[in-house]
Amino acid sequence: MKQPRIHISWYIIIDVLGATLTWICFYFLRTVIYNYQFYIPPGFYPGAILYIIGWVSFHFLSGAYTDVYHKSAVIEFFRTLIVSLIGCTGLLFFFILKNPQQNNFHYYEEFYSLLIPVFFITLLSRLLLLRIANKQLKQKKVFFNVLLVGAGKNAYQFFESFSNTNSNSGYLITSFLNTNGNKNYIFPDNIKKYNDLNTIHQIIDSNAIEEVIITVEKNERELLTTILRQLSDKDVNIKITVDAADIISGSVNASNVMGVPLIDVHSGLLPSWQKNIKRILDIVIAFVALILLSPLLVYTAFRTKFSSHGTIFFLQERIGYKGKTFIIYKFRSMVENAEKQGPMLSSNNDPRITYWGKTMRKWRLDELPQLWNIIKGEMSLVGPRPERKFYIDEIVLQHPEYKYLLKVKPGLTSWGMVKFGYASTLEEMIQRMPYDIMYIENVSIVLDLKIMLQSISIILSGKGK
Repeated sequence: MKQPRIHISWYIIIDVLGATLTWICFYFLRTVIYNYQFYIPPGFYPGAILYIIGWVSFHFLSGAYTDVYHKSAVIEFFRTLIVSLIGCTGLLFFFILKNPQQNNFHYYEEFYSLLIPVFFITLLSRLLLLRIANKQLKQKKVFFNVLLVGAGKNAYQFFESFSNTNSNSGYLITSFLNTNGNKNYIFPDNIKKYNDLNTIHQIIDSNAIEEVIITVEKNERELLTTILRQLSDKDVNIKITVDAADIISGSVNASNVMGVPLIDVHSGLLPSWQKNIKRILDIVIAFVALILLSPLLVYTAFRTKFSSHGTIFFLQERIGYKGKTFIIYKFRSMVENAEKQGPMLSSNNDPRITYWGKTMRKWRLDELPQLWNIIKGEMSLVGPRPERKFYIDEIVLQHPEYKYLLKVKPGLTSWGMVKFGYASTLEEMIQRMPYDIMYIENVSIVLDLKIMLQSISIILSGKGK
């Protein structure tokens, strides 16, 4: 069923319209402040373009452009207020520094003549969209399919409580996955029932599941870990039921409560504003690096071409964020058709590595084309190194927790690369894994910067392997 969901692009559109309106309003109020006739100066239109781009960029960095249906009016109020204050304060100091005067009182009048329209126009337009979204949820024109995972009395009691308290939330439990085969509690006929936990991926895909709620008992920690591990590469929101101890300890994220207390599982994920900053840093640094290192890239390409027979670039399918495949770019450091016998990891003394290839690997020049993967959004500057499906499947058989590495984008460098380096065997991949899991559990912009600095130090010292 096709739903008339409000796309986040409408948020951007109303921000552009709001910025245009406040720019015109600002120019008009300035004529009142300085007591002169309103007119359109030569710099009005270029200034308007920069002004609009600036506000949209601020809102993007604040994490405003996320799913409309998961937004809170209270959070939107404070987000809009903070962004408006920061943006208007920046413009205030820009004008003061650009045109210093003995008496800056008029600048403060201009500040409020901009702040008040910006805040109220932006806030009111967003609250209008949220009101429309809430109306769609209440009328069930828009809804989110929920998979309930659990068993026994707890699962059934939760279902009844959830159904009674979430009739207008847009969340509909459409499927139930029974984890222990207990069928003493009968769910309605419109709920699809499943019994095999190993089919959870197919259940999510076939029923367009967007939310998964887990109701297993606290003494079933191993089962809970298994379920979370299986869901680590699925693009769904995951929530876990709580007990009194969770509420008292403060484990419940109140912003995600949907009528009944639930813990929102978001371990290892950055807040939306940090995620946006990380993405912008990825693009800017990768783009600047491509420009500054272009002579080195050209030189490396020529040396690769004439060092041995074969192509300049080596292209290979890797597994990325949420298990999605992508093609990774590298300068070829091995002989042509080095894996004609099947997948093989390389070692320091691998005869397949060319003489020039050893030099490239020492200084990690072969990895430079992955800057393009970063710009495309398939990789990040920092994140677990992407591996092939063949080796991931092998590792998961022994260590299922490896799938946690798919919760973030793979990176050009990683904590594992800094602490351990390249892995030449399956065992070394497994030894490197704890560092990357530790990164995911502690991910932050600051940690990314530390890892990048350490990686640069390793590269400049020629200690890459």
